[in-house]
Amino acid sequence: MSRKPSSFDAFMQEVVEETRAAGPQAQAEAEAVRDHFRLAAQVLRRRRDLGLTQEQLAAAVGVHQSEISNIERGASQPGYRTLSKLAHGLQAELAFVPWKRTPPRATAKARAVGARRARAAASARSLRPKTR
Repeated sequence: MSRKPSSFDAFMQEVVEETRAAGPQAQAEAEAVRDHFRLAAQVLRRRRDLGLTQEQLAAAVGVHQSEISNIERGASQPGYRTLSKLAHGLQAELAFVPWKRTPPRATAKARAVGARRARAAASARSLRPKTR
């Protein structure tokens, strides 16, 4: 099922290329953002594939339309019960899917190292004698 690339697709390709050129830190940050919005994109895409409005999906699964909107915008982190209802309403199943890329654990490790460095620097500043 091939589709014509949209201007958004072209924009996203530019973002990917710029991020790659900016180096590993930028790539790690971009991956963290991508992970955050992956569920939102999947819900939105599936709802649209089924030809449902947010209101129709909300009525089918028994949640408010605003909750559907928040999930699709990435502004909400739904719990298991809500995810189960959404899966049923979207004629889909919840599943763990193996990674096709480097696991986010590497990104989390990089964030942990950065956090330790920040704590160490703050600790060192607090140990310095105060000057007048």
